[in-house]
Amino acid sequence: MSDILESTMNGQLDLSGKLIIKAQLGEDIRRIPIHNEDITYDELVLMMQRVFRGKLLSNDEVIIKYKDEDGDLITIFDSSDLSFAIQCSRILKLTLFVNGQPRPLESSQVKYLRRELIELRNKVNRLLDSLEPPGEPGPSTSIPENGRL
Repeated sequence: MSDILESTMNGQLDLSGKLIIKAQLGEDIRRIPIHNEDITYDELVLMMQRVFRGKLLSNDEVIIKYKDEDGDLITIFDSSDLSFAIQCSRILKLTLFVNGQPRPLESSQVKYLRRELIELRNKVNRLLDSLEPPGEPGPSTSIPENGRL
């Protein structure tokens, strides 16, 4: 008991020997202490589905990447890759990509992007219309009848 008090009085809990997984899905970051380092890739995926319940479905295609010592995102493809990642760091920083995306788009984000794209399309159409001189036929009728230029 005094060891726990002593380690927490220093502002830090003694987590030596434990593996910490910091998993990120979009803006949501979770910190998960792991007691068994012999975790398999399939177990990791199941854990991520439980941790991000509602945001990660069992039929989603999930790609898990970890941040290495250089700050690069390295893909974890199987249990061997996961074991190597665990050997590299006691704090494993994971980023989840769902269906090819770093995060699922929320419905409000989709609506916003749709509005922005429609507005952009309308601006492009107005610019194209302003480039065409009035009274002149469009480009499709400027080819002579014999088909030669």
